[in-house]
Amino acid sequence: MTKTDRLTQLFGKQIAQGKFKPGSALPSEAELCERFDVSRNVLREVIKVLSTKKLIDAQRHRGLFVMPQAQWNYLDADVLEWALEKGSDPDLLNSLIEVRSLIEPTISRWAAERATAVDLVAIEGNYNAMVANRTNFQAFQEADIGFHKAILVATHNVVIQQLSDAVSALQRAIFDLTYLADKRHMDLTMKEHAELSDAIRRKNPQAAELACHQLVVRTAWRARVKPATAAGSEARASVAGAGKAKPVARKRKAASIG
Repeated sequence: MTKTDRLTQLFGKQIAQGKFKPGSALPSEAELCERFDVSRNVLREVIKVLSTKKLIDAQRHRGLFVMPQAQWNYLDADVLEWALEKGSDPDLLNSLIEVRSLIEPTISRWAAERATAVDLVAIEGNYNAMVANRTNFQAFQEADIGFHKAILVATHNVVIQQLSDAVSALQRAIFDLTYLADKRHMDLTMKEHAELSDAIRRKNPQAAELACHQLVVRTAWRARVKPATAAGSEARASVAGAGKAKPVARKRKAASIG
């Protein structure tokens, strides 16, 4: 990773996570160069990148400003990742799920109408990869995103296909916040994807649209349930660990040494 890439990540995260407030003026170029210990050339490249992501408003003779949050490019994978990294933003999460519920059922309907044999092989291949990696978070995530991307490609709509990266970014951002690995939820997740795949294979647009709608609705439900589940788990862990203070202390010390 180059110095420009590293600073883009650092500066972008600081903006997206609120260190510099939306609408506020940023420090001067000279101050930012000193703060981040970089040259003006590196800083200007970073500003160009963050401007394309709609995080920074850079105007000649006016200075640098953080763009209003409503104008940030949330279809950019980096912006989504940075904004959600420190915890879910309920409003943003709801907006992402609303977008998925708006476009993905229609995409699934079109895929059922238009998918070729090659498309069906790609959809089934990603589904099989999900089955094979139920206990491997990273591999399962990539297979899940690949599954939905294959469905999007199967629409054979050139404009929709250009949204592929944006839709994948939406799914990736939501995935971390909605993934539940216990057997009951995983079984249901696999059943939902199997029903969607089967509807597309059978060329049944209505069934494909309904299956995708149900899948997105349950994603929204998991987004509400998971934070509460995590909080409950932490509370239980705290109570369970109260009588084991010494072992916990020893583990922490060992971890910090390592």
